[in-house]
Amino acid sequence: MYQGKLRKITVFLLALYTVLIFYFLYIGFNRASFLQDSSMRYSLIPEGIPLHLPMGRNFQLWFFELGNFVAFIPFGIIIPLLFRCHFIRFITLFMLSITILEVLQMLSRLGSFDIDDIIINTLGAAVGFWAQRLVHRDRDKYKGICRILLTAIVLSTGVIAMVGGINNYLEKGGGEVLALNELALKDGSVLWDETLLSFTSVGKKVEPQINVYSRKNTRANEFTYLLNGKYTRMAGNAAITDDVINTGSNGRSDIVFIADGTEIYSLGLSAESGLNQLTFQIPLNGANELTIKLMNDDPNPTTNAVMWDITLTEVNTGQKIINSMKEKLRSVF
Repeated sequence: MYQGKLRKITVFLLALYTVLIFYFLYIGFNRASFLQDSSMRYSLIPEGIPLHLPMGRNFQLWFFELGNFVAFIPFGIIIPLLFRCHFIRFITLFMLSITILEVLQMLSRLGSFDIDDIIINTLGAAVGFWAQRLVHRDRDKYKGICRILLTAIVLSTGVIAMVGGINNYLEKGGGEVLALNELALKDGSVLWDETLLSFTSVGKKVEPQINVYSRKNTRANEFTYLLNGKYTRMAGNAAITDDVINTGSNGRSDIVFIADGTEIYSLGLSAESGLNQLTFQIPLNGANELTIKLMNDDPNPTTNAVMWDITLTEVNTGQKIINSMKEKLRSVF
């Protein structure tokens, strides 16, 4: 343990750092704007460890996740250097403390109680604890402190790579791919073009390989498929084709995707604005039902938006286990 002058300096720095953390927990990130919502926000069911690899992700979201992890590493390093404690005792007290802070965020309406935040904060503290524990010599000297910091960087990199890799597999890997038109309809009706005719979109020739949503469907159409929790995501393309735009139509098409009664994604296509082709990938997270709504505001059905190569990816074994655990937790809460 640190003693003497070094201990006093470390306690002072820890106090300053704790004040900084409290600032971000209760004041920073424009927390005052949350007060406009009088409801208490909370998430009691874990969605996984919110730590991902940066590739292909929104940078701001990835940076926020990383901050939630890295910000609590110093507590894992410094507290055991000031107070003698074993890992179980330290991590138990840390989880209790961070849980209290999350509850206060919810009650004060300056944030939300999020079980995922507790998980990622605790993981950061655990990395910090083992970073200082793996350095046995000169921990109160400059060389030893540098070794602790270097060990923390190595451990953090390993944890991020491992957890990010697992998340990437669970989100994108594993299951079989099925064409949407191969599923039996539960409600509504839908026409699929039996011949995969080519067309042009944004000046390029498109040759669908799997399916094409027919423009002969009614101007406003809604249909539902029964998924039975078997699929993890949906992917495809949508466009207002060039032949429609060349007619001078300024129509708009909206496509809404609803999973188990909740809207999860929407597409807005406009011939006039130039936003006339989109590729989409939608997480389904084991939903039981999927409803698709299409609304075209032009009375001429030939101006309807077209969708093609729409597929569903089956849930892999890891996702099935996670979804089963979530259902059990939902039954408890």
